[in-house]
Amino acid sequence: EAYAGLRNAVARMIFTSAGQSYVCTGTLLNDRDTTGTPYFISANHCVSSQTVASTLQTDWFYRSSSCNSRALAASTVKRRGGATLLYASASTDTAFMRLNDTPPAGTVFAAWDANPQAASSSVVGLHHPQGDMLKISFGAITGQSNCASAGANQFSCSGASGNYYRVSWSQGLTEGGSSGSGIFRGNALVGTLYG
Repeated sequence: EAYAGLRNAVARMIFTSAGQSYVCTGTLLNDRDTTGTPYFISANHCVSSQTVASTLQTDWFYRSSSCNSRALAASTVKRRGGATLLYASASTDTAFMRLNDTPPAGTVFAAWDANPQAASSSVVGLHHPQGDMLKISFGAITGQSNCASAGANQFSCSGASGNYYRVSWSQGLTEGGSSGSGIFRGNALVGTLYG
């Protein structure tokens, strides 16, 4: 219940790349001036080109009808208008887009915090593992690592400092389809899932 509002910023993504359909997770993101522009953040290994962004479908409120239920909520809404890719980076695994369709009523624009986060900080992940209904995972930042793409959907991390937070889940997990989902500290996005 503590994340009942924030969950409305998260959407399941379905997109096409090289003739195949895939799922990831993305977050509707606020801007500094609260303009209501539908900025959307996910992972570069999900959406790395305008061609792929143009195929984006977002499924909002894609969650169970009640806690521990396997029934999909009747409030689920699809948007099929794609997105405009504004920024893509393989080195940070970031895809930053502007959705072409207005998100449905009831969505929330997530806050963000670009300040460095300390080790041991509690974090929460809201995501769609394997494209399933929305799940929540609880954990903590355990440090930082230097990570780089090792091709396709592979990556390699090393060291005790670097450009990525290491997160250890104490409750829940992440899977394929969770990629690009927001990592939140408090109610602010502090990163997106890579791996």
